[in-house]
Amino acid sequence: MSDDYRDRMQEYAQRLMGYKTGEMVSLMVHIGDELGLYQAIAGQDSVDAAGLAASTGLHERWLSEWLRGQGAAGIIEHLGDEQFRLSDVAAEALLDTESPAYLQGYFFKPPSHEIVERTIDAFRTGVGVSWGDHGDSASHFLCRTNRPFHLQLARKIIPLLDGVADRLSEGGAVLDVGCGSGTALTELAKAFPASQFVGLDPAENMIREAKERYKHLPNVRFEVGYGESLDQPNTYDLVTTFDCMHDMTDPVGTMNAVHRALKPAGSWLIKDIRANDTYQENLEIPVASMMYGFSVLFCMSSALSQPGGAGLGTLGFPPNVCERLGYDAGFKQVRLLDFDGDPFNNYFELKP
Repeated sequence: MSDDYRDRMQEYAQRLMGYKTGEMVSLMVHIGDELGLYQAIAGQDSVDAAGLAASTGLHERWLSEWLRGQGAAGIIEHLGDEQFRLSDVAAEALLDTESPAYLQGYFFKPPSHEIVERTIDAFRTGVGVSWGDHGDSASHFLCRTNRPFHLQLARKIIPLLDGVADRLSEGGAVLDVGCGSGTALTELAKAFPASQFVGLDPAENMIREAKERYKHLPNVRFEVGYGESLDQPNTYDLVTTFDCMHDMTDPVGTMNAVHRALKPAGSWLIKDIRANDTYQENLEIPVASMMYGFSVLFCMSSALSQPGGAGLGTLGFPPNVCERLGYDAGFKQVRLLDFDGDPFNNYFELKP
């Protein structure tokens, strides 16, 4: 065995085991979140397993092993003598649900054995798993990861659209296609109480959750349905679609349906993953490998969950795709908004 081969094997093995390490650390972060451990540690100068057991009522030995692993990973700080603390930046990333730096939502419950087996089978059949089939854990993941950016919509994004803020303040009609469990739509509904808002999504479990969670809002209603099936010509002042064009089985049909549904002066706000036009450019994204993994398990799988689905996937809706589909559907303007407050997503305005 040559020295060159040995060095390359060592480098490759370290990279491969680094991904396995990340898998284990990710699961421990999820467990810490589920048990409220970060909240219990936050604000303290230091904690040890005995003190954390006393404050949480959990078993000391289990906490000791969890703390050691989190310290080894650098998720929490090890101060020596098995004393640990949560730094200020860690507290923001793990606990502050309104901060753009909040990342805890990405450490969600791993997919079930059934979902993994269905995904494996999808490689043979070509037909994937819809978002709704992932159940409530997927809904919670989407809510938590998107909430910090949805809080910016009314204050920072809507004012960038052509005349939309004024129309909504006076009283307009708004449709959110692919609303999920309704977090984005309801933030807008609270900001513009004179307007009426409709959320549309094919996932029945998410619509049920949205109806229950937001039943107190008088200007919001939710419906089960697909964007491509929308048949309401000249109805809406604003249509929104957040992080789901790339998940759709029929984005072309949705483009055509939304074009018909908008009033002549209306706008379509699309938020989607900040992808690039080529795979080579996407390789420059620091978390590209994670994005492609999300795509196989969730996004592309959803976009192929019906025979003949488009299969765009997580990084499948870059500006050139938005422009091509938008102009093909008859939109006269497709504009990438100048907004740098969200490092993960592009924002587009389409005008009919």
